[in-house]
Amino acid sequence: MSAGTGAALTAAAVVGAGTAPAAAAPHTTTSRGGTRIPVAPGVEVNVSDLNGGSRGTVVFVPGWPLASTTFEYNYLFLADHGYRAIGLDLRGFGLSDAPYGPYTYNVWAQDILKVLEALSLRDVTLVGHSMGSAVALRHAARFGSRVGKLVLAEASAPRYVYGPQSADLAAGLDGLISGYATDRAATIRGLTANFFSTHTDITTDPFLQFFERQCLDQASLQASRAGLIALRDDDLTADLARVKVPTRVFHAINDKIVPLDHGQALAAGIRDARLVTFATAGHAVYVDEKDKFNAELLKFIR
Repeated sequence: MSAGTGAALTAAAVVGAGTAPAAAAPHTTTSRGGTRIPVAPGVEVNVSDLNGGSRGTVVFVPGWPLASTTFEYNYLFLADHGYRAIGLDLRGFGLSDAPYGPYTYNVWAQDILKVLEALSLRDVTLVGHSMGSAVALRHAARFGSRVGKLVLAEASAPRYVYGPQSADLAAGLDGLISGYATDRAATIRGLTANFFSTHTDITTDPFLQFFERQCLDQASLQASRAGLIALRDDDLTADLARVKVPTRVFHAINDKIVPLDHGQALAAGIRDARLVTFATAGHAVYVDEKDKFNAELLKFIR
C-alpha cells in the first residue's frame, strides 16, 4: 500500500470550543426537494433531507470535490431504519452557492453550525468522508455543541501530508493543484481511476461517469483549488483532544488516496474513538463496502 497512495495522486496530476446558539436562519425549499440555508451574507448552502422517522438524525459531509448525492444509498438505508438523514453540500460544491471565497476548514465547519441551528438540530451524528471528515473533525472540536457522535471515514486528518508517505502525498497534491490550473477534466479522470475498488472502468461504467460529472459539474474551480490547498497545508492535530463525543473511524486497509496510518492516528488521538477497518474497499468505503458501512454506522448510532 505504501507505493499506491503517491502513485494514485501523482497519476491524477499527470493525467491532468463551541459557540453560543444563534437565532435560526430562514430557509427555503427548492423545486428539487432540497433546502437552501443562509450561512453568510449572500451565501446559501443546499441541504438534502430524507426524514424516515424520529430515532435520530445523521448529518453527512461529503469529501472533495463531491456533493451530498454521493451518499444517496446511505440516506435511504437510514431512512428505512427510522432515522432522519441529512446531506450537506459544502459551499462551493453541489448545489450550494460558490462565491470567490473564502474556503477554509473553519468556514465550512461554521457553515455546518449554521445549518444545524437553522434546522433546530441537536445531538446529531456527524459523518464526514475524506476532506469532509477533516471539516467534520474541525466542527466537532471547535463548534460541536450540537454533535452527539462523530464518524470519520477515510479522513484526510490529522494532516493529509502525514506519515511515511508524506513526500508522495505532498507531491501528489502539488500536482493536483497544478492540474486544476491547466486541465481540470484530465485531473479528475486520473483521480476517478483510483477512488473505488468496485468501479474501475470509466469508459464502460455509468456509475464512474456519474461520479466524474459530479466532480466537474457540481464543484466550483475556486472551492476545489482551495480544498486542495487546505489538504496540503492544514494541521488538525490540536483538534483531536478537543473532541468529547464518541467517535468511530472508518478506514479501508487498501485505500490508495488516504493511507491507513491516518485513520490509526485519529483513533489513537481522539478519546472514546475506535477504528473500524474495511478489507476490500477503496477510498469510497460507503460505496465499495456499502453494506458493512451502513451496518457499522447503524450499530454505532443505536
